[in-house]
Amino acid sequence: METTYIQTSDGKAKVEWWPEEKFRNRATEVFTAETYERISVPDDVILCDFCNITIEEFPVPVVWGTHALCKPCLEKMSK
Repeated sequence: METTYIQTSDGKAKVEWWPEEKFRNRATEVFTAETYERISVPDDVILCDFCNITIEEFPVPVVWGTHALCKPCLEKMSK
C-alpha cells in the first residue's frame, strides 16, 4: 500500500492508496441509546465518503485512515 501526501487548505493530508483486498470484511456500527448493531458491508460496494458515487478503480485514495475518495473529490480536496 502506497502512502502519499496532498496539500489542502488546512495543511498536509496523508493519503493511503488501498488495493481492492483492503475493502474486504468491512462493517458499519450503529449505536442507539439501548442497542448496538454491526452491519456487514458487501466487499464490492465502495462509495466515496464525500459524494457517495461508486468507486470502481483501484487503488482507492483513503484520507484520515477511514474515508475513501473518488478521484474528483481527491482533486477538489487538494486545491
